[in-house]
Amino acid sequence: MRAGAREQADLTGYMRDWLERPGEPASDLDIVVLLLNSLDLLEDPPDRLANLTWFSEVLADVGRDDIAEAASLLNPMLVRASAVPQLVPSGDGLRLQVAPEARGLAALSARLPAALAEYVARRGIGRLGTCAALPCECAFLDRTRAQTRRFCCTACNDRAAALLYRRRKRATAS
Repeated sequence: MRAGAREQADLTGYMRDWLERPGEPASDLDIVVLLLNSLDLLEDPPDRLANLTWFSEVLADVGRDDIAEAASLLNPMLVRASAVPQLVPSGDGLRLQVAPEARGLAALSARLPAALAEYVARRGIGRLGTCAALPCECAFLDRTRAQTRRFCCTACNDRAAALLYRRRKRATAS
């Protein structure tokens, strides 16, 4: 069994015993239990929540759709900001724009969640990520063809590469 399939099998077996109501989508309390128990000192490595991929797979497997979660987070922001698209004349006809007359914070409060909502609606959340270089937690859009981006910027990529290099050098020296 290849590593990815084995991890998925382990993941599925692990999840079923902590659901509050098996056969139904996980409740918020189930998610709390999952997060608290994502550190399992009997596993190697012990931290299961090393990236968002594991958490997304767990949520999908227990009936919590990330897309639905994204909508439940973005929709109230859009409503509060009155992010209503309007037709705006442009050089080549008409285009839709949110809060075209707004400026400053009001414009950002409406346009930013609208841009994210449009992106999620068109492309899903698969290309949204957080930086893998600790302690950085910056968000990024993975625009690589193979969806392999792990870092938010070149500096974090370089810092992580230098750390791995130093670890390898120490390991060979000892």
